[in-house]
Parts: sequence; structure tokens; C-alpha cells
Amino acid sequence: MSLNRNPSSLQLNPVCREGVSGALDLGARMFGLGLVLVVTLGFSAGAKAKVFKDAALQQALEASDPVALERLGQQRLAAASDDVEGLVARAWGLSLGFDGKQLDGALKLAEQCLAGAPNEAICHLALAQVQGKQVLLESRLKGVSLLPKVRASLGRALELNPDLYEARSKLAQIYLLIPEFLGGSVRKARDLEQAIRSKQPEQARLLRSLIAARQDAWDEAERELMAVRVGSDAALAEDVRNAYGELGRHWIKAKQFDRVKRLYEQLQKDQPTQAAASYYLGRLAQELDQNAEAVRHFEKALSLAGADSLPIDHRLGDALVSTGQTDKARLVYKRYIESKRAEPGHLKDARKKLAALG
Repeated sequence: MSLNRNPSSLQLNPVCREGVSGALDLGARMFGLGLVLVVTLGFSAGAKAKVFKDAALQQALEASDPVALERLGQQRLAAASDDVEGLVARAWGLSLGFDGKQLDGALKLAEQCLAGAPNEAICHLALAQVQGKQVLLESRLKGVSLLPKVRASLGRALELNPDLYEARSKLAQIYLLIPEFLGGSVRKARDLEQAIRSKQPEQARLLRSLIAARQDAWDEAERELMAVRVGSDAALAEDVRNAYGELGRHWIKAKQFDRVKRLYEQLQKDQPTQAAASYYLGRLAQELDQNAEAVRHFEKALSLAGADSLPIDHRLGDALVSTGQTDKARLVYKRYIESKRAEPGHLKDARKKLAALG
């Protein structure tokens, strides 16, 4: 499952948003790499680990709302310029898009957080979020060279707080994604899974699914994935959505289209308020040259949670062109191009296709 090719998650959370173009074809997002940690962290024994003690900040984070994160973070920093939660909130908010200048600002905020509070796990987690986005914006070679830094930041966050599932999950995904000379290792990923098997069984099951996929044991990966019970853990739910997308892409390549449809429909049943399943069904319909059906799925996805972290308008534009709706396609492509969260690879293609329409 080549790991979270989506961005809403390490947005490595990656992103799965169908492979984000760039470094080593790291997704949606490696974490969505989706390299975008859309983070809601889960503690064991049913307790919810909150990134922020501030409930409003936590709500904005779970909603992946950059405007609210920036505003609320700035309010906290106005009261205390070294406030950890304020710095993390602003860094996270600025890093949710793909604007290079905003990302530079996010990096400075994350580094300021670490300088003032080097033992705060969330400062390291925020730095990993920013570094993950840098991977997606850089050239392939430079992006790959940055992955060890992401790995180090996640490792330190996990060292400081072993209960941070999001850090554990994304670190495991990096171990599975990168080659050994950059620090990759199936064994290390398995060690991370085994460490939480008894106290965080559902999270461990998801990691086992990723490990099985990395070893091309796809049937086993599917069994483990479909047995995961997400509950109210938003971080786990994000990982599960990404994993379904990656698994589905594998079965599409194997021409097992009925299997893919059943898989995506199960995700739709399990997470009905999220856009991912409808988006995946739209992509499947495009693969089968059922573009009118794809339009229906994409338009539904646009009304659901998480839509702005997926390249829906890009793919909707393609489907509209295929059904002869070129005027509407122009509007949709333009809307995607104007989005502050458009992924670089999709953005380039959407611009090319819009230009071709004249």
C-alpha cells in the first residue's frame, strides 16, 4: 500500500489521495505521504490523546482548518510569544497548503517551538509535518534527501511521548517506504507495531496491514485492514482511508474491479461523512471509462468532510471533459488551480488541461 499517498495527513497522512507526485512517487497522502499529518492522536485504553489542550485548537486541527488554526494560534501568541500551542497551531495551519512562502514561515515557527521547548513532543511533530510538505515541493532527489529528517523528527516525538499513535504510524510508514541506506526497515516497522499490540490493538492491526502490503502479501493486508475498528479515533480513521485507497489501487492494477468496488463501498459504509470513499469510487469509474458515474461520485465527494485535501476538482474536470461538458470543466479546473491546497503534480496537470480547452 504504498503508504498514504495522500496529503491531509505526513498530509507522508501523504497523503491516500492517490499518489502525490514528486519524491519517489510518494503520495496522498507517503501520509496522504500524504505527507501531511492531519493529526488527531489516539491514546490507548480508549482515551483520546489531544494534540492541544485548547479545545478550540483541537477542533480546528481535527477539521484541518488552516484559517482557524492560524487565527487561534495568533491569539495565543499575542498573549505569550513563546506559547507552544500557539506556535504549533500556526505552523500547522501554514503547512496545510502548498505555498512555498507559507511553508518557510511554518518552518520558522516549528523551529522556534523546538528552541524554546525541545522536550515537547508536539513541537517535533509539527516540524515533521512541515518537513513532510517540503518533501513534496522539492525535486525528487532533494525530496528523498529530506526523508531522514522527517524520520528523525517523528522518532524524537515518539521518544518523548510513546503514546502518540500518529507519530508511530507515520514513522512506520517511512520505514516501509524508504530504502535501507536511508534508514528504511521492515523490521523497525514491525517493532513499532509490536510495541502497541496489547494496548492499542486497532492501531497495531492497521500497521500490520501496511507491513503486509509492503511485503506484497495483499490478501493478508486486506484482511487486517477490513478488520480494523476505528471507533472515534480520527487519526486512525485517516490512516484507514489512506490504506483503502492504496489497496484499491493495487487491485485495480490486478484488474480485480469488482473487488475494488466492494472495498470502497465498505469504506463508504464505515465512514459515510468522509469524502475519500466517494472520491475513490469516482477514480474507479474513470478507470472503467464510466465517466458519467465518475462525475456523480466526485460531486458527492465535494460535499463531504475532507474534500479540500483531495484533488477532486482535478479529476472531476477530467470526467466532465470526457462527457462533453467542457464549459463546466473549465470552471472546475479553474477552481482547483485557485485552491491553496492543490497538490503540485495535480496542479500542473490541471493547468495543462485547462489550457488545452482554450
